[in-house]
Amino acid sequence: MTAPTICSTTKAVRKGRVLLWCLVSLIAFDYLVLAFDSTWKGYSPDDYSLRVEECAQHPHDIVFVGGSPIAEGVDPEILGQISWHTLEIGDYYNLGLSGGTTSDIYFGVRHACAAPPKVLVYGITASDLNDSRHEPHGVQSFMTRDDIVDWRRTRPDAAEWATRHYAKGKLAKASALYQHRFGIRMWAAHRCEELAPGSCPESAAEANRQLAIDTALHRGTGYAPTRWFAARSYDDMKRGGWIAPPFEYLARYKTGSHLKYLHRLLDWAEEHDVEVALIDMPVTADLEARHPAEFAEYRRHLADVKRTRGVTVLAGVEAGLNDGHFADLIHMNRAGTLQFCDWLRRALGRLGAPHQPRWTPRGAQAWAEAAR
Repeated sequence: MTAPTICSTTKAVRKGRVLLWCLVSLIAFDYLVLAFDSTWKGYSPDDYSLRVEECAQHPHDIVFVGGSPIAEGVDPEILGQISWHTLEIGDYYNLGLSGGTTSDIYFGVRHACAAPPKVLVYGITASDLNDSRHEPHGVQSFMTRDDIVDWRRTRPDAAEWATRHYAKGKLAKASALYQHRFGIRMWAAHRCEELAPGSCPESAAEANRQLAIDTALHRGTGYAPTRWFAARSYDDMKRGGWIAPPFEYLARYKTGSHLKYLHRLLDWAEEHDVEVALIDMPVTADLEARHPAEFAEYRRHLADVKRTRGVTVLAGVEAGLNDGHFADLIHMNRAGTLQFCDWLRRALGRLGAPHQPRWTPRGAQAWAEAAR
């Protein structure tokens, strides 16, 4: 009568051992993946996290933030030194987070600037404030648990996205394999193309592009322009009959939550004694003509921020860009970058001149009073 019990116990023990070995094997494999961390990161298409991690390595005098127009349009190496209230500013970092909204910029800055810069320059545009946008970026989330609770409360329409994004971020931290899945895939494509030319040319080309971005980011300036943007001319394409597709980032335009994150960014700057300048980023006349109501609403908010928070707003239109300086509706090509940076260097120099009043943020209390 005892034999079946002994047999059942033995089977249970064996089953437990198998499960234990499987668990140990998975953990060991995860550590093996982690051992090649730098390789996978080099091939990863997530330059969003790379920029944040690289910026956090050491303090910078000025950090430029914004979406892809900043990522493509600000080359720290051609800005040169400027004087900011008698201080020589020569260390710049381009924290351009492609596709980023104001809330993305807020989360990114908090993680990238543990050692706050002297000056934060935010190149903002109308799409940064569009609450209809809540697409994820990369495999890591910079949101804390308190952030996610607040996001779900203020943005119930985006609760499902925020929860998924937060869960992915936690999973990426728990599993090296999950975190580096894109980089591993790109590495495999690159190797296959080397061993068997023609097997996966498109993926290999993407892998090469990511390697170039990774190398550029680790130069320490954060500037890693896309070659496609650098060489393209919106003016030439228009003359050839090309018509730009609808600009989805301004679709279903509404402002509110992302605008609040702009004020949270200014509160962070005030708390850490960081001076701030906003740049109303230049875009093509065609995009302005397509979305006059959206740009008008966006600029009303910028005017309110300037009035209630005392923040300087620079008009990027003063850079004098035309269609020949853009690669598409919003991204500058190399010629545009050169002209924009030349204007920006002079504008920041004037803004930081000793005779100019310092930016004195009025803080959350002034914002609350103005909002009444």
